[in-house]
Amino acid sequence: MEAVKVLVHASDEFTAAGAKTMLGASEQLHLLPSAQAGTPDVIVAVVDGVVGSSTFAFLRQFQGAGVTSAPRAVVVADRFRAEDLLVAVECGVTALLSRAEIKEGTLPSAVLAVARGSALMSHRLQGILLDQLTQLRFQVLAPAGLTLFGYETRERDVLQLIAEGYQTDEIAKKLAYSEGTVKNVLYGLMNRLRLSTRSQAVAYAMRAGLI
Repeated sequence: MEAVKVLVHASDEFTAAGAKTMLGASEQLHLLPSAQAGTPDVIVAVVDGVVGSSTFAFLRQFQGAGVTSAPRAVVVADRFRAEDLLVAVECGVTALLSRAEIKEGTLPSAVLAVARGSALMSHRLQGILLDQLTQLRFQVLAPAGLTLFGYETRERDVLQLIAEGYQTDEIAKKLAYSEGTVKNVLYGLMNRLRLSTRSQAVAYAMRAGLI
């Protein structure tokens, strides 16, 4: 298995050195000397105190437009603010670890788990995050006709009916749209996602968990 490329970002050099020592003990991890040395698979951000805007600003630069495979992030801190959880997720954070819980082998194991696609977060934080996502969905996205996946609700409805085998005229009747509206909705979605057929659009939506 190819070594996981890791970039360490810390609030001070002493903290960074400690994290690198822990991570360097694993042969499955390859530490990058700097952000200019290559694209990391996982970023480890170690914060003294509470996670703040400077950490998020650093992580966000790896999530910018044109990034096809953004790195995941592991954040180690003394404390996390509940109101920052959605921001953390936006910045690619998939693991939130308490500094008090870090022992020998804990950090390398967390990085490897995240590289494999796992998410690590306390049950309390998971519950808070789910509550925030629910509020976002019903208070912000739904009134605007949007979903958590970034699709419009009518795009989801059209794709769902296509997946069930309905034709354009039948979809129009079920949703009380004109056939032209159904075609425009589907064309806009396929053009945005650079898909060429209806079956590709349905397959994409299914992989994304939209339908």
